[in-house]
Amino acid sequence: MLLNLLFKHWSDRLFAPETMLRQTYDAFKVLLESDGRSHDLMAEFEILFYEGKRRDFSAIIACFSKFSAAVEAMVSSLERMNPSDAATLRQYYKKFDFYVRFLLAPPEQTAEPPYVVSLDTIADSELVGNKAHNLAVLKNELSAPVPAGFSITTNAYYQLIEYNQLREPINVILARIDIEDASSLASAAKELKQLIRSADFPPQLEEDILYAYDSLEQKEGHPVATAVRSSAVSEDGEYSFAGQYRTVLGAGRGTVLDDYLEVVLSKYTPEALFYRITVGLSDEETPIAVLVLSMVDAGSSGVVYTVDPMGEQSRGDLVIHSIFGLGELLVSGATNADSLYVCREQGILTNKIKGIQNVRLVSRDGELLEKDLSDGERSMFSLEDQQALELAQWGRKIEDRYGQPQDIEWALTAEGELTLLQARPLQLQEIESVSRLDPLAIDAEVVLHQVAKAAGGVAGGHVFLLSGRDVRDIEEGTILVTENTPPSLVRVMDKLVAVVADKGSSAGHFATVCREFGVPLLINAQDATSRLSHGQEVTVDADAGTVYEGLVGPLLTNNTQKKKEDLPYFRKLKGILGFITPLNLVDASADNFQPSSCRSFHDIIRYTHEQAIQAMFSMGDKVSGRSGNCRQLETELPLEVYLLDVGGGMREDITAENSVQLSELQSGPFLALWQGLTHEGVDWKKHSHFDWKSFDDIALAGGIATQNSGDFASYAIISNDYLNLNMRFGYHFTLVDALCGGDRRANYCQLRFAGGGGEYNGKVLRLEFLSDVLQRMGFEVTVRADLLDARMADIACEDVLDVLDKLGRLLGASKLMDMVLKDDSSVAYCVEQFFNGNYNFSR
Repeated sequence: MLLNLLFKHWSDRLFAPETMLRQTYDAFKVLLESDGRSHDLMAEFEILFYEGKRRDFSAIIACFSKFSAAVEAMVSSLERMNPSDAATLRQYYKKFDFYVRFLLAPPEQTAEPPYVVSLDTIADSELVGNKAHNLAVLKNELSAPVPAGFSITTNAYYQLIEYNQLREPINVILARIDIEDASSLASAAKELKQLIRSADFPPQLEEDILYAYDSLEQKEGHPVATAVRSSAVSEDGEYSFAGQYRTVLGAGRGTVLDDYLEVVLSKYTPEALFYRITVGLSDEETPIAVLVLSMVDAGSSGVVYTVDPMGEQSRGDLVIHSIFGLGELLVSGATNADSLYVCREQGILTNKIKGIQNVRLVSRDGELLEKDLSDGERSMFSLEDQQALELAQWGRKIEDRYGQPQDIEWALTAEGELTLLQARPLQLQEIESVSRLDPLAIDAEVVLHQVAKAAGGVAGGHVFLLSGRDVRDIEEGTILVTENTPPSLVRVMDKLVAVVADKGSSAGHFATVCREFGVPLLINAQDATSRLSHGQEVTVDADAGTVYEGLVGPLLTNNTQKKKEDLPYFRKLKGILGFITPLNLVDASADNFQPSSCRSFHDIIRYTHEQAIQAMFSMGDKVSGRSGNCRQLETELPLEVYLLDVGGGMREDITAENSVQLSELQSGPFLALWQGLTHEGVDWKKHSHFDWKSFDDIALAGGIATQNSGDFASYAIISNDYLNLNMRFGYHFTLVDALCGGDRRANYCQLRFAGGGGEYNGKVLRLEFLSDVLQRMGFEVTVRADLLDARMADIACEDVLDVLDKLGRLLGASKLMDMVLKDDSSVAYCVEQFFNGNYNFSR
């Protein structure tokens, strides 16, 4: 493909240059649009990770698909603009795309049998869920008293989804959820439930469930009432999902299919969705298996904690909570249970605390009923001492089997027969809370307030006001205050503790790197450069959008960055960001600025954007002659300018065949530059030392070629918002390349000035003059020998037009300056004169 593009590129360049230029410009516009979109999407990833925002992984996958498509569009555009610059770039794009999609890939999903597994078999937890797996282990390894039953596997869930082709519509709904918006959660839950309720039951799955139920009843020798309970893969493991899924008690053969669906539906309640998304597990990582257990007519029931989670773990007590009847009143918090404490070492009761219970829950003919306790029952413990000791023995045995504290659910029949219903890891870790200082309690003057945050955090230090200063003078621990945030500042990132900018974008290169490096960044402060002084000591609280006078000790001491919990969500996001956001290609002039040095999507974006700008910068070299669709601009200036319109740069009703009037142009950047060139203060005629009729004199003087000297004509490629002007100046030339559209991030203006026919000292002084003026205008300037390059980027359209106007005045005013500049003092004088509006530099 690349060879074909190379062949077409050079063929068009030789035989159809105007067609090639239009195609290049069209590809450039697509590239810039894709660049903006890729930065927006990259910023979404960074905000999710660095600010702890949580979304369902369906949204993460959808976001990455859009991001990857935007980067691929940039690569494709560069391939069309200049295939040689894009050589091997696509293979790096494909590599990073594969890595991220691998990290985002859901676990393997099998919709094939078995759909039902008996508890007499220890099946993998990925097939039957943790709850069923643990019960099977208790039954088959420890010979524990576990009720008869079977598991409807995760394969059955996958089959239900696949049979009805529900995965894509489920993901679409999940991707829209905002877990911080209750109405969003409720709406999504409603849609998901309706989707699953409308599904058809797979015939093979229905047959296998009913067969398993018949086998259970045959084994028991009578009709069996069952408890239909969730056993999701992620449940009762590292994350308990306690109370998130539904349990149906008193199910029978005639209702088991509907009850199974009700448990599956509970996977999509607002509460379960919030929990799952918060801990950072995807929907496909949490397939739900369902347990069908023979119900126990519980005289009493409860839970055993093999370690007291509310007390000191070193005490070594097991805690048993117990109530009369079914345990739903306990686990739902509706009843204050009895509590019995058993010493782990001695196996004796150490304490008993009577709870308060007025009703018990019982199951009768498939229905749950509440019955009042008698006065005697209310005053007695629901669990006898010996029964508590037996439960403690089972608790220690199960804890030894799993090697960690356990949360065990149990039930006793009226006859005192013990049944274990569940065993899972006991959650002991407390959630660390982080509190911020009350702003009213901060005793410091507020210098800036309500400033936009692009990267969070708090830092204190001395201000380095960049305007008019060299970034190389920045010292470690600096708070940089700047008007703009060009990517070149990345090179001093290791010295910065915070940045405050008058302008900027949270989706820009610099904001990305600030978030990556943990450097607080405030943007769009408007007047930071005028309100903060060089050397001033301040505290930047980016989280609050505030800058304080001096070092605010309590804020700097107490505001430690929140440590993210080691959750799957952040682990996975961190891995994904490792392939997306790191920026290694920071210096476009470095030898390693090439595709083979790309180590992330961000590098590809940076490289592609830079090469595209350079490709456009050199476009003027490909336009020559007066043939084809080039039109000569009719002007009184001693310039011969030919224009090629690549999109909306001229009116469509032009009557002349080969020429164009200024009034017929609608290219914003060209008209702005021309306005500067034709400014009334710029004198194009009165030069006593300049003979407009003699080109040889002009060439020797380094002046401007006369009209009608076609070999030294100027050529411009224009559109409604783009300008590439190659202006010939005798033995030197100027190239201006600028874009000013609606997206400020894509806008830029760059200038190249080279050559000259005057004396060496005069040429050096003119470059010094140009450099000083351009830097004061906001350009980044580089001078090498007699070549000057200047560039500014990320600027609003109106600012670009203003810069081009000033640039036109500068070019007009400096056309013969190498003839008049004598020393450094004359350079300084002319610089001041220029900014005072005197473009003839008269004393």
